[in-house]
Amino acid sequence: MMHLPRRAAFARPVSVLLAAALVACGTAGGNAAPSGLASATARPAGTSFPATSYMAKIVQRGKLIAGVKQDVLLFGYLNPRTNQIEGFDIDVVKEIAKALFNGDASASRVEFKPVTSAQRIPALQEGSVDIVAATMTITDERKQQIDFSDVYYSAGQRLLVKKDSTATKIQDLDKADKTICAAKGSTSEQNITKFAPTAQKLLFDGYAECLTALQQGRTDAISTDDVILAGLAEQDPNTKLVGDKFTDEPYGLGIAKTSTGFTEFVNGVLRQIKTNGRWKATYQQWLGKFGPVPEPPK
Repeated sequence: MMHLPRRAAFARPVSVLLAAALVACGTAGGNAAPSGLASATARPAGTSFPATSYMAKIVQRGKLIAGVKQDVLLFGYLNPRTNQIEGFDIDVVKEIAKALFNGDASASRVEFKPVTSAQRIPALQEGSVDIVAATMTITDERKQQIDFSDVYYSAGQRLLVKKDSTATKIQDLDKADKTICAAKGSTSEQNITKFAPTAQKLLFDGYAECLTALQQGRTDAISTDDVILAGLAEQDPNTKLVGDKFTDEPYGLGIAKTSTGFTEFVNGVLRQIKTNGRWKATYQQWLGKFGPVPEPPK
């Protein structure tokens, strides 16, 4: 369970350079090459991806386009001091860019396109992004619409309330005169219906609006993934996380079903960063303040 710091703190800029490039090559078909995708070295200069692969399309374009959040502190947040989007999700995308572009994850090689929860799947289906890294839970329903990478982070839904609230779990708010805020199109919205069906729901495109609503007394709580709530709590020390997590939220990177070979390629990158220490270093950078670094998800 994630514990809340006593003082508000702003997300720190990335201070640790991400490791050298990861994956060597992709496959044009649906099966991953067991050794090539997990290679610890960058692709040699001049090596190309299979022409029919989605990786070749990205390389030919010259940049990877990723749909990310810009209002989720710690995972995908627009830092007003630098005007750069930063966080755990952002660093994972940079690792994929490094594997595509021989270690180059500079601004010219990665375009971060802000998306809301409701926009994540449409953006993939319309082809406006190559990949979505936006605290997105893998669900069977979503798998009918898009492909997912392997799990790269395991979260769980909890509750954020004002410090003077007596609520200790979501069931305490299962009353007609209580309101819980969440993002449109999120699994959190569905879980509120499941665990507090009598409560009213207040829905916004993002969680910044939920935090404002909580501060103004227009909602009694915000309920979503624990890491998202931790970021909100850092912005307002007059709030607190309560209760244990009551759902499991395995995060996956969203990929269009038409992206030939790309899911296998991305999984190769994830396997590599989970074993070479990069996943743990990224966790320490953004979430280490909340407790010991766990083992990467399987």
